[in-house]
Amino acid sequence: MSDKGYVCTVNRYLAPLLPHTVLVVFLAVILPRMLLFFYLGGELPLPARDQGLYIHTAGRIAEGEGFSFSSDLGLLKNLRNTGGSPQRIWTENPDYVFGLAPVETPTAVMEPGYSVLLALFFSVFGAVSGSVFTLNLLFAIGGAFAVRKLVTEVWGAESGLMAAVLWSLYPPFVYYSAYAMTETAHISMLMISSMLVLSSGRGRGKGFLAGVSTGVFFLIRATALFLVPLQLLYLAWRKNWKALFFLVGGFAVAVSPWVVRNWISLGEPVLMPTKGSLNLWMRNNPEVLALEGINVPENLQQNNTSLLEYPSTDSIPGELARSRALGSSAAGYIRSNPRLMLWLAWNRAVSFLSPGGSTLGSRGMVAGLVIYPLMLFGGVGLWRGRSHPETVFLFSLFVLYLLMHALAHGGVRYRLPVDAVFLIGVALESCCGKGKH
Repeated sequence: MSDKGYVCTVNRYLAPLLPHTVLVVFLAVILPRMLLFFYLGGELPLPARDQGLYIHTAGRIAEGEGFSFSSDLGLLKNLRNTGGSPQRIWTENPDYVFGLAPVETPTAVMEPGYSVLLALFFSVFGAVSGSVFTLNLLFAIGGAFAVRKLVTEVWGAESGLMAAVLWSLYPPFVYYSAYAMTETAHISMLMISSMLVLSSGRGRGKGFLAGVSTGVFFLIRATALFLVPLQLLYLAWRKNWKALFFLVGGFAVAVSPWVVRNWISLGEPVLMPTKGSLNLWMRNNPEVLALEGINVPENLQQNNTSLLEYPSTDSIPGELARSRALGSSAAGYIRSNPRLMLWLAWNRAVSFLSPGGSTLGSRGMVAGLVIYPLMLFGGVGLWRGRSHPETVFLFSLFVLYLLMHALAHGGVRYRLPVDAVFLIGVALESCCGKGKH
């Protein structure tokens, strides 16, 4: 700061807490999540969303059935989807889940990481909501301390403490910590992997742990694969070539058991979940999008609509062949409709930046309006810290997520992990940390 005699008010209040930083961060993470758990009466929150799927696969793993789907689940999905709903198309055969994965056999239809971890907690604590809560709580603790370390090493202890507390108390992060889904793990692993990458860029690590953490992140949410190029670009920019190669090696080590398992079980070294083809088909299909309230303008011409017909898979055995057939149809439709894709990308980008809507419910949408002052105030903090390579990397994370989900699947739920970028910006703007001008 230009006035060296000036003592930042926020820093003055935070300074007495620094000797107790670990306790403060622990309490900031644990207390609101415990209050939410008791408020819910120990139940999992509603709407159910994808919780049933993760609980089902975790239960199968805990029972020794491996990463697979039961025939009961296939039948249940078949019975629940009746009438003319587009979902009926990929649930009409009860012997397949999502129309892709044969029941009672090993599958690669989705990421295995969260299900495997939840199965471990089911084995220790039982298949109860407390297992979900404990697993998510551990992820939240790891994320909070990663944020603290990331910020402290660059901008000082006061900024690090404030960033960790803001991250811990951020209402949407608390809200999703009660769900038996990958949201909390995603939010936390983004910060853990980023902290390790930034530390490697400063020469404080060889990058191997950064690669391993990104690999673990990928096994929980495949989105992490698209972070690897950004991480490599950052390390190349910092001219830390050793860390760059170690990061690639660490990532390969983390994901190799999954790839080898798929090679043995499915006959091919599959990396990406096979359900990606179904997502690609659904998220660009106007008929399916209409079910989510996304109505494509009637005057927007569509070409090769025959590709929207779900491929007849009766003569296509196996998960990989079915996924390839569906992915081929989806990719062909996308190539044939550039104007539609531009419209959808804009629509998804707006949805990505929205306060909540259908994602968080009406009350959540009102609470979600905090994102706009958060982006404004946090953006100012990031701008003032723009001379730091770490700031460039953090803002690049936000831009990358925006682009990914504008092209794939919008909604505030997919923006939440990078809300952390602006929470860190708020801490930087509020505190008088080192390097602030």
